Amino acid sequence: MNSTSLTPDAILQTGFGFWNSKVLLTAVTFDLFTKLGARRVTGAQVGKELALHPRVVADFLDALVAMKFLEREGDGADAKYFNTPATALYLDHRSPRYIGGILEMLNARLFKYWHDLPEALRTGQPQNETKHGEKGIFDELYADPTKLEQFLDAMTGLSRINFEALADKFDFSPYRTLCDVGGATGLLSIEIAKKYPHIECISFHHTRLNYRRTCLSSSRGLIALAHYKAECGGTLLPRRIN
Repeated sequence: MNSTSLTPDAILQTGFGFWNSKVLLTAVTFDLFTKLGARRVTGAQVGKELALHPRVVADFLDALVAMKFLEREGDGADAKYFNTPATALYLDHRSPRYIGGILEMLNARLFKYWHDLPEALRTGQPQNETKHGEKGIFDELYADPTKLEQFLDAMTGLSRINFEALADKFDFSPYRTLCDVGGATGLLSIEIAKKYPHIECISFHHTRLNYRRTCLSSSRGLIALAHYKAECGGTLLPRRIN
């Protein structure tokens, strides 16, 4: 291969990739796309609503425009910023297809742990909560309702499309009951029941998730519990399996 045809583009794009990632994750953490909604607003308005320093507003928003996560109409101080069709669909909390939960968790929890990848590769030791003397991930999640909500929202965003595809492709019509073991928010049961309302759906999950029952009809715009028949809690693994 002629060396003159080679470029460092892929190397540099990957090396600097965390810049783009952190800009998007920060925008999601600030709830920028939800605050914009269907509006078209100036940078000054965005900065005021997000409590940003005036010096950085244009650079932050224009970076998102360059990455195609925002659109801009006009130039200068009068320019209006607004959501792209993709961010309106997937990053606005009001959208039933919101997937920002996983991005919120990446920013709040996983981003810092990936910084310790070299240590993990050299020692073979976990670099998560247990490294700092804290409990394991699920013990930590169950002990903190805020973290648990964030984790469940993350899993909901990732799982929804797969569950919709399963309900669409697999014929559940011959079946009268369905039990989803480890069902968490009950999303799989909800998606199946939406298409097959005759099925008695049961979501079996940890007893510590019972508080989510009242959230299912409102959080992130999920479907109301019209066809969601039952849920029960329990302990999936009462003892360690060695």
